[in-house]
Amino acid sequence: MTTAAQPANTKALAPNTGSTVPGKNDWAVVPITKGKAKYPFPAEWGDGALHHKISKEKLASVAEQVALLYTSQPAALQTAVRAFWALCWELAGQPVTAAVRDATPKVSAHRLLWNLPLNLSLGPKSPATDPGQAFDPDTVPDPQTPGKRVLDGVSAKLRLLEERWDRASDGNAGLGDFRTPALWNDLTALLREAHQEADEAGREGRLLYPPKTEQWLYDGTSHLRKGLTEFLSAAVGEQRFRRARSNAPSIAAHKDSAAVAATAQATTTYRKKSVTLTVTVTEGAVHHVGERHTFTFFDFSGRSRPITTLWPEIPTFDALTAVAGQLAPHLARICLAHLVGLERADAADWPYDDIELAQQPAGEHCVYFIAGIECIEEGPAGVAVDVEIKTFAPNGHSGPGLLKPDLAAIGTALKARPQ
Repeated sequence: MTTAAQPANTKALAPNTGSTVPGKNDWAVVPITKGKAKYPFPAEWGDGALHHKISKEKLASVAEQVALLYTSQPAALQTAVRAFWALCWELAGQPVTAAVRDATPKVSAHRLLWNLPLNLSLGPKSPATDPGQAFDPDTVPDPQTPGKRVLDGVSAKLRLLEERWDRASDGNAGLGDFRTPALWNDLTALLREAHQEADEAGREGRLLYPPKTEQWLYDGTSHLRKGLTEFLSAAVGEQRFRRARSNAPSIAAHKDSAAVAATAQATTTYRKKSVTLTVTVTEGAVHHVGERHTFTFFDFSGRSRPITTLWPEIPTFDALTAVAGQLAPHLARICLAHLVGLERADAADWPYDDIELAQQPAGEHCVYFIAGIECIEEGPAGVAVDVEIKTFAPNGHSGPGLLKPDLAAIGTALKARPQ
């Protein structure tokens, strides 16, 4: 599986089983960092950046089990875990494994999995559509359906791998069911299939795979990944707007309203303290979403982003409020997981920075959202965190999108010929 430009890899060394774990912020080994320079990037990308398809957090949970089970019994389980590790070692490539071997801690399972080239995607720095711990795939236009997008071959297999791991993590009443050879055999098979797809990408002996520049947009300020959004043409989009806006009710009375439209809580234990996070969505926030992310109430006078996604079939303010109610429990869980993932010494040290995440699975929906941290307060019962949702928009299958020029054309057409 090596290429002519890559030296053959050595036999896999056993993973480090110590308790020391590398820091997530300095995850990349030098060969991976230098590998970026092998490709030309669009000028607006600068030096570019590396994005994990399966998140570092998810890979860390896999690495923990690899280290734990590498010498475990029964023999069938040990054999399956070692086969998966050996394939990871092989696919990482000799420059990566040599760096992992010599880094501190030596032969870290975390560091090897974090540096697998086929799980890395080259793109711009700090995209506005950061998925956080969610799956972050590469996508390509669907050759069968204009406007639609699909996962590329590597991402399709890696998503199946992540879903298989998630099912195992949810097993045993949420405690995880990792001690079955079938799990590790499945992971090995899916990783091998992902590599078979990756070999078609034409990296020509380089360590990293070439960037997919087509999937990125830039508006002079921010970078956005197209993802799995279905993009409407200006003609089709205009029809959708006209149909939705016929006899549409006014939502002006809800603008800037502080009345609560939806709320939900999520709880956890962090650093031996109970933490309760409360998410609130005000009517003013729902009004904002209506004017920025629905066909019925969209305000064309506002500033548009490179991509605008729209909730379908939202005829009334109550219908959009119902969506907010569906999302609230999931947004509470996602926000809490995000804060825990910051790994601060104490919950009181969590920053008041806005949480902005995209491609977040939220029940039947997939969403982009911005949440503001309003208060973090510690009391006798534990830590209370109050979060207010500022906006929520559909991603992927949850709603179609329009590119900025098409949205502008629709606005001009609707102004020239109102309903």
